[in-house]
Amino acid sequence: MKYRTFALIFSCVVSLPTWADTVLLKNGDRMTGTVDSISGGRLLLNTDYAGHVPIKLDAIAELETEAEFDVFSAAGRVNGRFAVTGGEQQLISDRTPEPIDLTLVKTAGQSNLALTRLAPEWSSRADLAAKFENGNADTEQYSALVESILKRENVQHSVSLLISNEKAEEETTKDEFDLDYLYKRFLTEKWYASGNAEYFEDTLKDVDSRITLGAGIGYQFWDDSFGSLSTDIGVSYVQEDIDGEDETNPAVRWGLEYKRFLFSKKMEAFHRQSVLFIPDSDRGEVLESSSGVRYALNDRIDATARVDVNHETEPAPGNSKTDVTYNLGVGIKF
Repeated sequence: MKYRTFALIFSCVVSLPTWADTVLLKNGDRMTGTVDSISGGRLLLNTDYAGHVPIKLDAIAELETEAEFDVFSAAGRVNGRFAVTGGEQQLISDRTPEPIDLTLVKTAGQSNLALTRLAPEWSSRADLAAKFENGNADTEQYSALVESILKRENVQHSVSLLISNEKAEEETTKDEFDLDYLYKRFLTEKWYASGNAEYFEDTLKDVDSRITLGAGIGYQFWDDSFGSLSTDIGVSYVQEDIDGEDETNPAVRWGLEYKRFLFSKKMEAFHRQSVLFIPDSDRGEVLESSSGVRYALNDRIDATARVDVNHETEPAPGNSKTDVTYNLGVGIKF
């Protein structure tokens, strides 16, 4: 009896309908999936069977969605879900349903701000690059940037790891290790309290270790289907082992994160940086940044071009102020 009851419950759960957005094309084809966004005269439909599928707006006869979108058209900005009533395409919001011409929609996207999300989100990726040269000089170079973001209700956890190593004629010419953690707790839709921790090593520049702990306040300018922009500022405690000498200093930290999707999410531009303003005249400022573009080859793999910069206004004696690394490689989403 127990097993029959379990089987009945399981069959009911399995038979529940799977809600999906529907796109009816003018040629009569019907496509289902999840509408991601609209831009550049195209709708981007996320499907289980073909990944991200761009569809021209002028090829769509009817569009129905479960979620609401921020829709920008010549008539202005409206928030609502797409629906068809009485054979007419409409946008349904808190107000009276309004007819809408899909071909006049400039952009439509969903907000990803913490206080508007209904379900947890977890995303991770790794950018890998390597170069090997044989000839007059043997050179080996590789770098790895791993990022993971967990969003839950009004909280976001971000972890990033950057490893960069280079050898020329069996001699190490670059050896960097940078592990970062950023915590955001949203107090309103856009304002958040932040916390950060970082462990950094660059033994070739005599930075045997740098540990940074801090807290502050931040602002999320936007976070939607097309990208995100946020910044935070706060106070930090910095402990460094430089050329065998321990130093402890207070500091002001400023961070910036930017991401923008282009060409129906085939391309992504990104920039992430942090600046430590250390009042000690012997240390000055420390800037770390990663900037670049990614081009999607499929839903899991993309080609990446990235520039990593590490700059210190007062480095250890005998070291250059700026260290720049150029990376070409592949990115993997998981």
